[in-house]
Amino acid sequence: MKTKIFLILLIFILPIGFPQAIASSEIYRYVDKDGNITFTNRRIPNAEKISIASFSRNTKSSQSKPSSNLNFPRVTDTTQKGRDVMRREILQKELITEEKLFSEAQSFLDEIRSKPEFKNNSQEKTVQLQNKLLLHQRNVAALKKELNR
Repeated sequence: MKTKIFLILLIFILPIGFPQAIASSEIYRYVDKDGNITFTNRRIPNAEKISIASFSRNTKSSQSKPSSNLNFPRVTDTTQKGRDVMRREILQKELITEEKLFSEAQSFLDEIRSKPEFKNNSQEKTVQLQNKLLLHQRNVAALKKELNR
């Protein structure tokens, strides 16, 4: 009988008292010599004690503010569309340049591989050209991906 009463009290009182117990616990903020911030419920020398009530209010108030209250500069739809067009033109020019550089690197690499006199002393040059080729290939892929958005 006593265990049933204890369990009933535990089931009904624990959920009520537990949040209050958490809210009354102490939280400390500690910044070490490297600038790392640590939050803990244990007292650390030179740590700043933080009130959970004020912390929750600050968090809730900052989350509840709509972003429209921020004083960011606004632009009209026409201005933004103009910027988007300009950005797209820049990306297209970069794509043309990268494709040209890719083609040139590929041609030069093919030329080195085809001539027997270059094969013996051009191992390092071949590796450098292959790296350039891969770089241009990745740039082309990234630009195409960005333009397809």
